Amino acid sequence: MASRATPTPRPRGGGRAQAAKRALISTENSPYYRIWVLTNVTGKPFGLRFGERFDLNLTEWRVMLTVADKPGITAQTLSDFTGLDKMSVSRVVRKLESQGRLVRENSEADRRSFHLSLTDEGWAVYGEIAQAAIKREAHVYASLSDRELETLHKLLGKLLLQARNDPTADDPIE
Repeated sequence: MASRATPTPRPRGGGRAQAAKRALISTENSPYYRIWVLTNVTGKPFGLRFGERFDLNLTEWRVMLTVADKPGITAQTLSDFTGLDKMSVSRVVRKLESQGRLVRENSEADRRSFHLSLTDEGWAVYGEIAQAAIKREAHVYASLSDRELETLHKLLGKLLLQARNDPTADDPIE
């Protein structure tokens, strides 16, 4: 009795053999990718602990964090500083303002511009989340020595400066 051979899986693409393809970016070796993953992993508990309770997403929290650190910042400067597009900043500002957490004040120097500040309610929400964020940050950094943390801070500053000065950043992807 003849044995039956296991059928060979057909290649995707209608049965035509395809040339081997390789990823151009290694997820294991790309520092940029790993920074992105670290940001996602460290931010993940936010939604569980605070998102629903405060009706706040990570972008909204990050805007509150920035406004708390830089009271009176304008929406344009906030957009430039955080790297968020203007429409995202505008949407977040409107939501935080409607929640009573942020206030916009007209700029005396430029009537089209507004200075942003947290309200008392905003400071209360900020204070609670910031305490948890400090603990989370300390946990993540615990694996680094003081010198390594200082080096990391300097390197991230250099990379941020380089990224902000990229003349091709606004070029469309072809």
